[in-house]
Amino acid sequence: MTQNFTPNDLIKNLYEPEKGLADFLNSDDRSELAAFQQVKNTLDEGFLNPSDRCVDAIIAYSKRNIAIQS
Repeated sequence: MTQNFTPNDLIKNLYEPEKGLADFLNSDDRSELAAFQQVKNTLDEGFLNPSDRCVDAIIAYSKRNIAIQS
């Protein structure tokens, strides 16, 4: 039995894991799923720990808008 998984199927599995799905994945799909997992981990890290540059840009933007609204 041949199963074809789209990238959307694999990404959905990152957020809503299905038990037993790994039994149906071929090596290419497993490799792609691992790559997606790395991207997800990197995005999650950035969400939890924004860089100082990003925080400074947000603060500067906020200060400009407060001055305009006053």
